[in-house]
Amino acid sequence: MIRSALRRGPIKTGVELLSLPATRQLLRYAIAGFCVTQFAAGVYSAIIFIFAIDPLKANAISTTFGLAAGYLAHSRFSFAVGSSVREHLQLGRFLLASLLAFMINSFWIWLLVKQMHLSPFAPVPLMMFATPCISFLLNRYWVFRAY
Repeated sequence: MIRSALRRGPIKTGVELLSLPATRQLLRYAIAGFCVTQFAAGVYSAIIFIFAIDPLKANAISTTFGLAAGYLAHSRFSFAVGSSVREHLQLGRFLLASLLAFMINSFWIWLLVKQMHLSPFAPVPLMMFATPCISFLLNRYWVFRAY
């Protein structure tokens, strides 16, 4: 199997990967998620910088902004598969998955800012890269799965 993949070459293998629905969905999720994450991280950073609000409160506010942008982006672009699930059920699942992401981001803040006494900006890279990986799996296989 590995030998046959090596004979095909990286270009053909890359084309084959891009032909898979999951790969295309992951790329759409990465693009939309990157924009939503940047938006939420920008809101978080602006609140910290401009208003000097506690980082956990700033996280709650930025998550609210990210929720609205995220649902629109992911339901209409990333995972637009024409699901037969009613929108309110999908929205409820999205909110639960987002609550988990919020809790994970709150954990990063608690650990790095409250316990390790690092800068309030220290959790931002984890909020931008680690949490979205977990969110993708939840969104793909639970929230926006095709039935």
